[in-house]
Amino acid sequence: MTFRNLMGCFAMSILTMTLLTSCGESVPSIPAAEAGTEEAAIQEYLKGEGLFKKAQKTESGIYYIMEKEGTGEHPDPTSTITAHYHGMLLDGKVFDSSVDRGEPFKFQINRVIPGWQEAMTMLKTGGKGRFVIPSSLAYGERGAGGMIPPNSPLAFDIELLDPAEAARLEEEANKKKATAALQQATADDALIKNHLAKIGLEGKTQSTDSGIYYQIEKAGKGDNPTLDSKVKVHYHGTLLDGTVFDSSVEKGNPIEFPLRGVVKGWQEAVPLLKPGGKGKFFIPSGLAYGPNPRPGGKIPPNAVLVFDIDLLEVQSTSK
Repeated sequence: MTFRNLMGCFAMSILTMTLLTSCGESVPSIPAAEAGTEEAAIQEYLKGEGLFKKAQKTESGIYYIMEKEGTGEHPDPTSTITAHYHGMLLDGKVFDSSVDRGEPFKFQINRVIPGWQEAMTMLKTGGKGRFVIPSSLAYGERGAGGMIPPNSPLAFDIELLDPAEAARLEEEANKKKATAALQQATADDALIKNHLAKIGLEGKTQSTDSGIYYQIEKAGKGDNPTLDSKVKVHYHGTLLDGTVFDSSVEKGNPIEFPLRGVVKGWQEAVPLLKPGGKGKFFIPSGLAYGPNPRPGGKIPPNAVLVFDIDLLEVQSTSK
């Protein structure tokens, strides 16, 4: 894991990561021979599911079966819509599912992978279908997130939700998330307090209203940075069990970044320091990566993070 994980690019849920096109990158194409093999694999999948005779195929290579027609007009590429989906590899392995999470996905059609851009404009409100998307319209040679291998065709069950139903489900999901976040914050606070007692820091730290515990080890001098500042720091990040997940100190390279570009815990922690100051910060999971850290990294879901941060310099402050 690198410092990039502190930046917003990786503060995404797996849902966003697997569907939204990443940082403007195009999808690499695959050789014709491999494309032929992939086509055969898709057809075998459809036969195994008993869907081959029911499936239709677009000119781009998407196979689809409409399970429910829906009503009204088809959305256009610039439409913002809400959908429920269940995403699978051809072997049946589920890599992402808004249905399983109970949280529908709201998005602008022209911001998702090409296969979804085409599939969503084939549905009407309330419509539902299965779409088998070739890898050239998904993630091609690069795959995605360690869960989707390179050159993988993907199968999706997708339902385009009615706006009223989407609003109801969104409100329900937000309530569940708020309840879960409160429960997790309470659990994190207990973990941090127990850890502080274990390492001899009980009663020796301060805490913020948001739940960050910290100890200023060196005061520093000058003005504290603000959210609009760009700063230069050295840091050492661990889990509560001491596992190091990232460290500019070990790399020997301090990092520079705008404070608005990092996780909330850092946005709050770094401004507690003055230039030349140093501190230890215990950041609850809700201010770090919550339930959706970067797949394959060293940070597990809902992990409290510990950072030793040395504020070397406040380089600039935007006006």
